[in-house]
Amino acid sequence: MEQNRVRQLTRFMLEVPNADTVDVWSDARIWDELTERLHAEAEPDIAQGALVERDVLDLRVRVAQPMHDRRVFLAGDAAHLITPAGGKGMNLAIQDAIELACGLRERYGPDRTAQRLAGYSATRLPAIWRTQEFSHWMLTLLHAGVSQSRHDTDDRAGVQPSDFAYELRRARLQELIGNRQLSRWFAYAYAGVDL
Repeated sequence: MEQNRVRQLTRFMLEVPNADTVDVWSDARIWDELTERLHAEAEPDIAQGALVERDVLDLRVRVAQPMHDRRVFLAGDAAHLITPAGGKGMNLAIQDAIELACGLRERYGPDRTAQRLAGYSATRLPAIWRTQEFSHWMLTLLHAGVSQSRHDTDDRAGVQPSDFAYELRRARLQELIGNRQLSRWFAYAYAGVDL
């Protein structure tokens, strides 16, 4: 059961290597990483407290195409996994369920029309791919790849190859903040509202 969110409780996600397990991330290691990654000049470090829950999530995405085979129809996570970066998983699942319910109602209702049910995948997949693209964009904006940490160095020449990727993400974020049209697109893509 999920706890109610309160001012003293928040959720953080750390990007870690694929092979890591929960066991290799002690409380001290987690707090060290959070402190380093969230450090901001002239700002106090984050307040530390008890770690209530921890898990390693597989943020790889998947989309089943088509989303049905004969009489088996997939919806939600069974049809498409999406990263939590865009907060869209539940929305997609609800939209799948609505479209599938409408198709089933038409197929087994008085009209016995199978057209909508037969078109379930074709109807849902364009929206799913648009949402996957937004979520991927959001993920790359907020998180570096494990090999793109700001502090990775190339020992051969003291070069920081990840600075390029880091600066690209900063530029994208600044553009999102400063460009009204991009901000409007983001608000619509993220929350379905216009500014």
